[in-house]
Amino acid sequence: MKRILTMMLFLVCCFLCNTAWASGYPDYLNGDRNFLLCGGHMGVGWYVDKSSLVVQQYNPPVYQLAVNVLIVEDADRGNTVPSRMETKEYLYNWDERTMYCWWDEKSAWQYIRPVGCMAETGHFFAGEMAFYIAYRMKFYGGRKWYDSHTGNYESPNFSDHLYAVVDGSE
Repeated sequence: MKRILTMMLFLVCCFLCNTAWASGYPDYLNGDRNFLLCGGHMGVGWYVDKSSLVVQQYNPPVYQLAVNVLIVEDADRGNTVPSRMETKEYLYNWDERTMYCWWDEKSAWQYIRPVGCMAETGHFFAGEMAFYIAYRMKFYGGRKWYDSHTGNYESPNFSDHLYAVVDGSE
């Protein structure tokens, strides 16, 4: 009985996940190819304002970028009005392949892991997108990374669709 109940619960979860995915998030906010979808979760969409990208430091292998990110509640249900905008700063070291995000609350750079569950890696896809917009190179994408928690090589939490959105905005 327990197995049947567990199986039914699993199927319901799969159905709900597929339904939520099918509704999707628009790749461009209001159809404006300047506002690019960089991630979505639980109805919230994150859109990078491509025109706001600023190269703060270009000193290979170290790069620093800033970009505005618009947060849109219920974006998966057609809402196109941002609830807020945040300026995000990212620091990259190409040789070490490490990415950091500036945390105002801590006044410190926070390392962004390339793989892991969303609770560990967060929704820092704007950092990957910003790097791709600026240099047309993938930073964490395009390869598998070792995940010390699972002991496996994993792909980053975002798909290649992130780069297609940028390429489609040209």
